[in-house]
Amino acid sequence: MPTSRPVQDREAAQRQTTELRCELERVRGAGAGGASSSRSAGGSPSLMEARMAGAVLRAEEAQRHLEERRDLELAHEQAMTLQSERDQLRVRAEAAESQVAEMTRQLATLRVQRPSGDQEEVIRLRAELLAQQKLARSLQQIVTDIGRSRSRSQSGVSISRATGASVG
Repeated sequence: MPTSRPVQDREAAQRQTTELRCELERVRGAGAGGASSSRSAGGSPSLMEARMAGAVLRAEEAQRHLEERRDLELAHEQAMTLQSERDQLRVRAEAAESQVAEMTRQLATLRVQRPSGDQEEVIRLRAELLAQQKLARSLQQIVTDIGRSRSRSQSGVSISRATGASVG
């Protein structure tokens, strides 16, 4: 399975950070014994050490940035999934409401036209109507809850962006 671009970027940043840390340790270790060769290679050992330390810090910052970007991408994917689920539930709730309306019409028609022997059909339709109404209310509550949950998760992402905290 091919690796995604953000994962490749994160792995490359991790490798680069590790390589730079190793190089920094090598320069620090060689600083005491190899002062003359370090000067000919571009500066004093402390200058090279400072450059390497700066490079390590930049690599670590890039790695943190990639982690934050990954967290935001995951939060976005979750929000899109929730939105899709909410939309599907809304469609189901509307269909249930439509069935309730149709059954209510049928029940009213039966009440007007019913011979005394159709009482069982009226009772059955009334029970079905009540079940559909309950389903419609349940689905509407789920849609409402998902909307609230999404609002809270979006405000959490906004707060984390404003404070610099990562979303996890």
